[in-house]
Amino acid sequence: MEILKTPKTAAEQVTVIKVLETLFAETDNRNWDVVTGLMSDSVYIDYSGLGGAPGFSTPQAIVNGWQKLLPGFDRTVHHLHNFVVAVAGNRATANFEGIATHYLANEEWTVFAGYDTEFIKKEGQWKLARIDLSLYGQYGNLALPQKAMEAVANGTISDFTEVDASKTESLEAFFMALEKGNLENVLATMAPNAVQKMPLSPENFPKTLNGIAELKKQYTSVMAYTQKYEREYFATQNPNVVLVKYKGTKTTTEGKPYNNAYVGIFTLDNKGKIVTFIEYFNPKILLASWPGLQPSTYSMHEAGARTDSGVTMETVQFFSNGMQLKGHLFLPPNFNADKKYPTALVTGSWTSVKEQMPDEYASIMALEGFITLTFDFTGFGESEGQPRFVEDYRLKIADIKAAVDYLEGHSNVDMENLTGLGVCASSGYMAHATARDRRITKLVLVAPWLHDADIAKHIYDMRPGGTEGLLASAKAAKEKYATTGIMDYVLAASELDPLSAMYVPENAFDYYLNPAKAAGPKYDNLFAVSSWEPWLTFDGISAGKEITQPVFIVHSESGALPQGTKAFYGHLKGKKDIKWHNEFNQQQLYFDKNAVNTVMSEVVTYLK
Repeated sequence: MEILKTPKTAAEQVTVIKVLETLFAETDNRNWDVVTGLMSDSVYIDYSGLGGAPGFSTPQAIVNGWQKLLPGFDRTVHHLHNFVVAVAGNRATANFEGIATHYLANEEWTVFAGYDTEFIKKEGQWKLARIDLSLYGQYGNLALPQKAMEAVANGTISDFTEVDASKTESLEAFFMALEKGNLENVLATMAPNAVQKMPLSPENFPKTLNGIAELKKQYTSVMAYTQKYEREYFATQNPNVVLVKYKGTKTTTEGKPYNNAYVGIFTLDNKGKIVTFIEYFNPKILLASWPGLQPSTYSMHEAGARTDSGVTMETVQFFSNGMQLKGHLFLPPNFNADKKYPTALVTGSWTSVKEQMPDEYASIMALEGFITLTFDFTGFGESEGQPRFVEDYRLKIADIKAAVDYLEGHSNVDMENLTGLGVCASSGYMAHATARDRRITKLVLVAPWLHDADIAKHIYDMRPGGTEGLLASAKAAKEKYATTGIMDYVLAASELDPLSAMYVPENAFDYYLNPAKAAGPKYDNLFAVSSWEPWLTFDGISAGKEITQPVFIVHSESGALPQGTKAFYGHLKGKKDIKWHNEFNQQQLYFDKNAVNTVMSEVVTYLK
């Protein structure tokens, strides 16, 4: 199901992307005045993955730092892709991934990274206000930046040159042959001993193709694809070396779209034949779309069961209050359709989608012999529901009941052994659902956020306008939606905006913003303003008084609201147990492989 956006919001998203593309392109072109003009007066910058201390800086100070490095290269080419933009009023976040190739003296240094950024709209213009880089990897000569800085310091900066027309003609022949699916012409552009290197290739995909025979074998498999490439050429001081930034749009023989971003380093001989071709592309896109390949795990993170572990995932759907909800059903290895299995329903933190911590935990449980179900709540992810992104305990508890209904109708589910597993904020929802629905035979809570109105007031009175101001904004948003059909939104997470749902300044908690963690195309960083009323008045703690089923909790004193968990635990009258893993913080319990495996070992041991 496609989630419809208003034309205004869609236009703003496109504008934010254009600002980012312009900023990086003009950085590559050394047009520093343009670059500084795209930034806010104060910018939080964190490039600590590449050295340096994070903190607020001025646009001129940032550019001064870049000028000490980047002009020392023959050429720098950034290719940005995988954009996810959230716009709420005059605030926006954008996360994306980028390949940055730097070339100097016949050597290259390439960085593959994720970025999360924030923007503030001033006088009708979106300005960059924060940029954080998460380093995925560095390739080539890692000492090259030092050489570039020395070149700048010595004043030996080279002016840009134009690509030799004959080299452009040769490379155009290569790309046109790909687009036409003409293998003979593709190979004709290459020298007999040509080598193609793909440093970012994932498992089960070649990293090096040596000679025409290996190149022919590899390219034969893609000639049947429908292909189109947008490309741009950049010269180096070596007339035989050309950098190419290109975006490939393919449709595979399976009918699947495969749209990747590339930076290629082509070395040609004097006859215009390709001698070496170093190709950088995003391996995550390859794994998600290329025939025969698949992501390594069943979640956004490295935690979770591997997709080659024997666990299988089915896409399922069911209805809650007339809304179609989309889910993932995980089946254990060697699944027997004639057998009943212990089962778990797994839900995640507030504003989350199933592909984040729910799929992670559920897939690990499936590996241990459980049938497990995750799903997107009403108005989130791939599920139906308007307005979008409403965090309302009434809706979410009803959705959990609908998920139990679905499981009850599954022939392989052992309804005498059905666990409700809630992570973070959904712990309160799952607790209330368990108190009301005896079909849930056990309750497990991981890193639970459990609050009542008093705890919420203590936390949110520190926000602008305090708790009463947030409740008033929720009332106004509901009235506006009732009369106009338009919902007001704020950012779900922000490091700069104190009006966001999760205001986490200076990288204190970047889980929802960071593409190396949970940000990405499945998650929308938005929060309906009407949500403040149900969120601030919800009591997840009192449900403990009504639960008679066995309860197991895993948490950390370094996690969210341990005092709420202790109060809830004190209310429980039946069988109960709690484990504290204080070596992990809340964020680690969402995605860190060691933390997740430790927690799931506790959970599985308890349930078995």
